Amino acid sequence: MKKYEYKVMTMTPTIPTTAKGYGKIIQDFETTLNELGADGWELIQRIDSLFFFKREVE
Repeated sequence: MKKYEYKVMTMTPTIPTTAKGYGKIIQDFETTLNELGADGWELIQRIDSLFFFKREVE
């Protein structure tokens, strides 16, 4: 039987959402999601600013 561990994170913008700041927000989100993915975390759901991840454990 597969076993999983779960993680819940908030990812809220830390800079004003101006046209220029919007690109920075996207870049920060992508970086965070790529780092989590490299560690084996899979995004399973998002509700507002809450992001739910899981990864398989041995």
